[in-house]
Amino acid sequence: MKQKIIPILSFLLICIFQTYGENVNIPVSIEAEKIEKESEDILKAEGNVVVHYKDYVLYADKIVYDQKKDIIHLINNIKIKTKDFNLSGERGWWDVSNEIGEIYNIKGILYGKYYVKAKTLRKVKDRFYFKKGEFSLCNFDQYDWYFKSSKGSIKEDDKLIAYNLTFRFCGLPLLYTPVFYYPTGSRQSGFLIPIVGQDTYNDFTLKIPFYLVTGRSSDMTVTYDYRNKQGQGVDLEFRYRFSRYSLLKTQFFYFKEKSDGFWWDGRNIDPLDKRWRIYGNSKFKWGDFKVFFNLEIPSDPYFYEDFYNTSAFNKRYISYTKSQLLAVYEDRDYAVEVNFDFLYDLSKPNNEETLQRLPELRFYVKKRNLWKKLPIYFDFLSVNTNFYREKGDTGIRSDNLFNFSLYTHYKKISNIFEVHQRTTVYAGTKDLNDGYGIRNLFHIKNTSRMVEYRKYNNFTHSIIPQISFDYISKVKQDDLPYFDRDDRIPSVKDVDFSLFNILNFSSNDFFRWEVGSGYTFLDKFFIGDKEYEGNLKPVKNSIYFKIKGVSGENTLFYDLDRNQITRSISSLSIPFFNLFTYSVVHSFDKGIETDSLNQLTSSVSFGIKNLIFSGTVLNNLKDGYVQQRRFALTLNRNCWSLTFTFIEDYIKTTDKRYQTYYLTLNILDIRYNLPFLTSKPQQ
Repeated sequence: MKQKIIPILSFLLICIFQTYGENVNIPVSIEAEKIEKESEDILKAEGNVVVHYKDYVLYADKIVYDQKKDIIHLINNIKIKTKDFNLSGERGWWDVSNEIGEIYNIKGILYGKYYVKAKTLRKVKDRFYFKKGEFSLCNFDQYDWYFKSSKGSIKEDDKLIAYNLTFRFCGLPLLYTPVFYYPTGSRQSGFLIPIVGQDTYNDFTLKIPFYLVTGRSSDMTVTYDYRNKQGQGVDLEFRYRFSRYSLLKTQFFYFKEKSDGFWWDGRNIDPLDKRWRIYGNSKFKWGDFKVFFNLEIPSDPYFYEDFYNTSAFNKRYISYTKSQLLAVYEDRDYAVEVNFDFLYDLSKPNNEETLQRLPELRFYVKKRNLWKKLPIYFDFLSVNTNFYREKGDTGIRSDNLFNFSLYTHYKKISNIFEVHQRTTVYAGTKDLNDGYGIRNLFHIKNTSRMVEYRKYNNFTHSIIPQISFDYISKVKQDDLPYFDRDDRIPSVKDVDFSLFNILNFSSNDFFRWEVGSGYTFLDKFFIGDKEYEGNLKPVKNSIYFKIKGVSGENTLFYDLDRNQITRSISSLSIPFFNLFTYSVVHSFDKGIETDSLNQLTSSVSFGIKNLIFSGTVLNNLKDGYVQQRRFALTLNRNCWSLTFTFIEDYIKTTDKRYQTYYLTLNILDIRYNLPFLTSKPQQ
């Protein structure tokens, strides 16, 4: 014990001298089993040596510290740790004052993600220079792929430069290049990894993106797009950020088609050899004033079907695109919006009959208390729209809604009484006398509920009965123009009952159940937008729960008069031992024959070690066909992954079946789509 105390006392004296002697700005502390001063400027330490300075920690079996030059020589089993790197080696030296050094036969981690091996590694300021080096994103226990280079350098938030580089995958050399650049930061100009693959129409596709930093707040990407059957084109995307909130993003895609492809068969327009898409998305803010701008216009209605035929987001199914200019001013009391909407209808050969809102002006007086002594609130909304189209009805509609609300409560009972006055004025419509029309609606609604709850050991049970009365006056409106559903507000004279049972568990699990029905004093009622005849409303049964990982919900409407289910939406997700999950979603709506719905979506996913499988099948039960199949199998090795994907879509309106197969190799967080099989629409 005494033998250990004496070296420690000597070490403390040396540290005090070192700290306040010549190197006042860089205090260095040394811990070791043995410390001795060989000369006035040379300090030696042996046995589990640990050196601390700033945020650096150096380990070695032995060190020699030249205090005059401020250089530490590390000998045997050395390690250097800091917030940016953790490196081990056989020997090396470190300049404390200049934070430069060199390590031999190193192995370690740079910047928390690059696993590096090298014959020598030299640090100069913020850049590391290596010779005979290897680096990868795979940890050393799973060194599946790596880059091997004769020499190079790397710097965080800058780039990696390597010479005579080979890319090795599972020990096999797959790629060689004399010079290799890889951005280690988020913004570096240069070519991005090309994407090779195939899609529904082409056996071979190639995309070569080039990323260009155009300024401190702007950049752009230029992508060459080649498709062996369709042709070739270019995609240009430009981004500019004005501030934290304000930004501009524009994109222009141009494609030159080779010839009349099979995808034009059966279409109602002639084949096009020039295809394009203009896109923009921007937002700006100045104090309480905001401007939003969205632009999306394709060259033709079939653009998305032809150029997004392997999209994971099923963009080829969209029926329209929307371009919008929206200006908003909002403070604590008011909000004003000016909105220009332009819709491009993809379901028709031209846009002549498409209804546009050019412009729409909204003015909103926010809810406020009219009298402090009573909880009476008032708000007002005015929506003024100019409806325009080349062919068909046009006109101006001013829709004004005055809302009054009274909130009261007594013990466990709360009540909301609402009065709405809605005045709609039409002008400039050719079907009205003098081009002028008006509609006044009066809407009264009262909702009362009582909350009763009881606490148990592991959960709380709440019971909430609710009753509501709803009245909308009947007015003559069939002679008014029809632009959208707000032009036909049905009369209502209903009473509705609901009973809620809610269980909240201490484990954050829950179970919520609602059952209710209603009665109309008229001869028809509505569920959503659908109209039904009769007085007694269907029974609504709604369940929503999450218990021990199993979650689900169901909303069902049962018609007592017809003894049938009119609408049902259900979902259930069941995990099995955190390895296997099965989910199912069923949508059913009786509707009318041409507007009914009956679909079932089944999904399954499971993982076994590094393998992950997921699959989804969408069945159209009404017409008896499979609308979509989608399967994916992924080998996930953390630092890289390989995914096989199969997608099959059937479009009944065109009687076409699209099948797509592709492999995706993800390395360095960049995805390569590899050609696998040829696929095209099947008739």
